[in-house]
Amino acid sequence: MNLKKIAILVPRFHPNIAGGAEKLALDYALILKESHQVQIFTTCAKDYVSWKNELREGEEDWDDIKIHRFPVKKERNINVMNQVLESCLRKGNKVSIEEEENFLIEQGPYSPSLVSRVIEVQNQFDLIILVGYLYYPIVKVLPNLKKPTLIIPTFHEEPAFTLPLYKRTFLPDYSYCFNAPEEADVYKKQIGVLPKNYFYIGTYVSLPKEEVLQQNPISVEEEGINLLTLGRIEPAKGFPELYAHYDSWKHFFPKEKIRLVSIGNNHLPNDLIPISVHLQGFVTQTEKENLLQKSHLILNPSALESFSIAIMEAWSFAKPVLVNGKSDVMRGHCQRSQGGLYYSDEISFRRSLEYLIQNPDIRERLGKNGRKYVELNFTKETIKNKLELVVSKLLD
Repeated sequence: MNLKKIAILVPRFHPNIAGGAEKLALDYALILKESHQVQIFTTCAKDYVSWKNELREGEEDWDDIKIHRFPVKKERNINVMNQVLESCLRKGNKVSIEEEENFLIEQGPYSPSLVSRVIEVQNQFDLIILVGYLYYPIVKVLPNLKKPTLIIPTFHEEPAFTLPLYKRTFLPDYSYCFNAPEEADVYKKQIGVLPKNYFYIGTYVSLPKEEVLQQNPISVEEEGINLLTLGRIEPAKGFPELYAHYDSWKHFFPKEKIRLVSIGNNHLPNDLIPISVHLQGFVTQTEKENLLQKSHLILNPSALESFSIAIMEAWSFAKPVLVNGKSDVMRGHCQRSQGGLYYSDEISFRRSLEYLIQNPDIRERLGKNGRKYVELNFTKETIKNKLELVVSKLLD
């Protein structure tokens, strides 16, 4: 059998990296390797904040997938990067190409050897998949590709995307795979038109069996209300605002036995974490599932989402969600699924939270609606069918 060869370029790749784009790249690689030869091109970085080289340079065979890792030549300094970005944004369309190039290098991961290698070997592949849009390797590789290409950009409505650099790079002639209709809207707003060829896929989460969900029912009388957040705890994900809203609300709604737990790596200074919040750090998959099982409501404060695996995981356990309505993507998911509520400011956060705490029947109905939404759209089988259809079209 003549297997097609597919290359996936992603800034960082490792089975234990918890980021959304990285999970998507991993999920797609594992699906595609069942019927194609898949190779990953990436950096030696694990930490997206610094892009520090932590993984061994060179080739590695993992689960029938060949991984090519290249070193990062310059670690990222977030403060310097933000200063360069702000300078570029102030100049608007008058920003020079040299200034944008400087920003791209500061953004990273700055790995010229990764870029040159992908361009050099592209003719060995039938299809090249790029995951992400903001970063140096993606922007540098894309204009130099002559082979069929699929871009999975994970666009956000964020300041950097307004730079002319990205409008020049992500032309509507390419094929795109968006995670949600709202992501396509972000593209159209910035570029002016929709791409000529685009698809909606997203990625999948595992669905616990119904009997698992019925085990160890939660007693509110005994345990109170358990609130949970999933994922990296950092300013860009809206956690300072969430924690401030929650801590202030606790003073006005001093009901005992309400507990907010956050799991995931913390990147906030201690003075932004009130004592009313309980950080549990990085947890195992089993520990995460136990916390989801025991929770009553999942919160997601991020305004910058192209999909949100966190709310899909919540819904897979039939848990309702309360999300930041400034994220068009999450608001759209909530509207389509009827699986959660969204807030726009501190007042609507308080009212929505109190409403959900005081109405267990509503919580249960929202959670069941969310699970049904995941069952229909985001199981492994559904994503596999969609992805294989897209890939087959591009390979024809």
